[in-house]
Amino acid sequence: MRIAAIDRMTPSMPDWTAASIRIEQVPARRTTGFLLAALIALAAILLSPFYLIATAALADQGAREAVTIRPLALVQIMAGLAFWIVLLGFPIYRLIDTLTRSRTIEIAAGRVTVTDRAFGGTKVWTDPLTNFLGLAPYLRASLSGVRHELILIHPDRRHSLLVAMAPRLLQSDVDQIAAFFQLHELAPQTLRRSTPVAA
Repeated sequence: MRIAAIDRMTPSMPDWTAASIRIEQVPARRTTGFLLAALIALAAILLSPFYLIATAALADQGAREAVTIRPLALVQIMAGLAFWIVLLGFPIYRLIDTLTRSRTIEIAAGRVTVTDRAFGGTKVWTDPLTNFLGLAPYLRASLSGVRHELILIHPDRRHSLLVAMAPRLLQSDVDQIAAFFQLHELAPQTLRRSTPVAA
C-alpha cells in the first residue's frame, strides 16, 4: 500500500518504550466508497442500452431473424459492450481493491513484519531493522489539512513504512523514535531517492 494512500493509522503515535509495536493502517474509505458508488451508477446508466437491446431481441422474433441475416450488427453491439465493460471495469476493480486494503506493521526483536491485505488475499514480508536506512520526517498536505509523518526508509521504496503520524511532530518525538529503531534521521528527499528494486 502506498504511503500517500494511508488515511488512518492506529495508533497514530505508538508507545515507543514498548518491547513490540503493532500498527494498523487503512486508506481513505469514505471517499473511495463514494467514488465506487458513483462509478457503478454511471456504469449502470451507460450499459442500460445494451440491456434494452438484449431484452428486445429476446422478446421479438423479427429482431432475432435480423441478427441471423446481418450478424455484423451483433458483432458491433458486442464490441461496444466489451469496450464499456473494459473501460469501466478496471477503475471499479481498482476502487474495490483500495476499499478492501489494510496493512499491519509489527516491530519486535529487531525485525519488521508487514501484512498487506486486499480482496481477501494476504501478502506478508519481513525484514531486519538493519536493512532500513533511517527515519525521514515528511510533511503531507491534502484537502483535509496538513499532517506530519515519520517514514522508515528502506532502499526499496516499496518497503518504506509510515511509522508515526500526528498534526505536529516535535524534534523530541523524532529523536525518541530514532532511538527506538537505532537509526539516524534522514532528509525528507531520501524517500524520493530510494528506488524500487526489481522483483
